[in-house]
Amino acid sequence: MTDLPEDDELFLITMLRNPIRTVDAALRTGAAVLPAALDALRAIPRIAAAMEKLAPALQAAQSSLDRIDRVGTFAAQELPETQHQLEELRKQLFAATGVNRALNESIRLLTRGLGVVRGPISPGSPRTG
Repeated sequence: MTDLPEDDELFLITMLRNPIRTVDAALRTGAAVLPAALDALRAIPRIAAAMEKLAPALQAAQSSLDRIDRVGTFAAQELPETQHQLEELRKQLFAATGVNRALNESIRLLTRGLGVVRGPISPGSPRTG
């Protein structure tokens, strides 16, 4: 039914003209609704038991979400510092690589210089050391 007055008047007129049909429709509707209502009432204890089992799982999920939030907050706070440290480490590695190259070049030059000073070494010549 709607809120229009004509519909209300029509329903009342129909009910007054056919009271037997109105009572019959009301009884049939009640008979159709009653089993569903009884099933719903019978299901209440099962629903309550399921809700009791669900509560700890929801609390555990909330606890997990809180931990994830804390880890995310920690990571967000530490990432800039970690990035800075990695940049410094990269600079140090780059400098160490340059020093390593310079040392290798020095060793190569010293080896070449020693070869010139000593002359070629033959397998039978005595070595000084």
